[in-house]
Amino acid sequence: MTKVLTYNPLTRLLLPLGVGALVYLCVLLAFDTVGTALQDFFTRELIFCIVCSYLILEGNRLLINLLESKLTSSSEFKKQVIRLVIFTITGSLVLTSGMLISYFSWFENMTDPLVYSTELQIFNGLYLFVSLMYQGHYAGYYFIHNKFQKELELEKGEKELLDKNKDLFHYMINPEFLLVGLESIVIKIKEKNLIMADEGILLLADIYRHSLKNQEELVPLEEELQAMQCTQSFFKQFVGKNISLSILPEGNDLLIVPRTLTKILEAIAYSQLSSDSLPLPFSLEVAENEIIIKFESNFSLIKSDLLIDTLRVIKSQYGWLNNSLHWQDLCIFSIYIPLERPFKVQSPV
Repeated sequence: MTKVLTYNPLTRLLLPLGVGALVYLCVLLAFDTVGTALQDFFTRELIFCIVCSYLILEGNRLLINLLESKLTSSSEFKKQVIRLVIFTITGSLVLTSGMLISYFSWFENMTDPLVYSTELQIFNGLYLFVSLMYQGHYAGYYFIHNKFQKELELEKGEKELLDKNKDLFHYMINPEFLLVGLESIVIKIKEKNLIMADEGILLLADIYRHSLKNQEELVPLEEELQAMQCTQSFFKQFVGKNISLSILPEGNDLLIVPRTLTKILEAIAYSQLSSDSLPLPFSLEVAENEIIIKFESNFSLIKSDLLIDTLRVIKSQYGWLNNSLHWQDLCIFSIYIPLERPFKVQSPV
């Protein structure tokens, strides 16, 4: 496991000096002897405070190292923090009391702790505060680390789901369209109409070449319009669905999610009534940031829901764009598909 925090050796060496000096001054303030001690600052008591600070800080560092794996990987972070606080309080009290009792026993010849109970309380209180501040500092780092780690995992999962849905969308093949098209080509071959069969194979190849070659999130609108025109020609000649396209607009370097227009055209062809003698007028116009598809509603009795279901699937692919795909059914069925413009780096003037 990669450690979240590293410790600077210089910090480990110098920090106890500062902490020990501060603790020493706090003790002097508690006993109101600052003026006397400043005359001879480097006393035995100051050295004791520095040594005690070194042991307390190193003990807390060791405790953090022992519990780091649980603080970063455990799902119950609060329980681990409570456990850390209990160990910190216990360790600080035991270590500080042991150091102070040893000091008074060895240097002051005092064996009864009741004689220096006030010093015990002051030292334990100061070093307990230092220990809790130390552990709180690192526990805060672990809390922030865990929070961002969960957010990164969530974003990673969302990205994987988006990529998976995108791939499914790009490579999704309408089996009915493919099988009906192949049957129509086989019939043309049996009828010895090889020219029409060749044309059908070429159209079908162009349609699926466009579907399978594009793995980008966005493709030029002109490519999608050409694929839609091939699909329209195939429907008219081989499937018996006559969609009468208006003059195709210019792409103007606009971008669109691949397979959008071809999927919509397939859904319209199967969900709307049309024939050779009764084509379905189908208009396209490009606004500033969207392409608008319009046609008169003439829904089939069998597959009336196919178009709406397809539009909902396509809309889910536009969730990452600023403007979502939407539609209206008011006699004239209108579909509004958002477009994007390619990013251009402006050269400095």
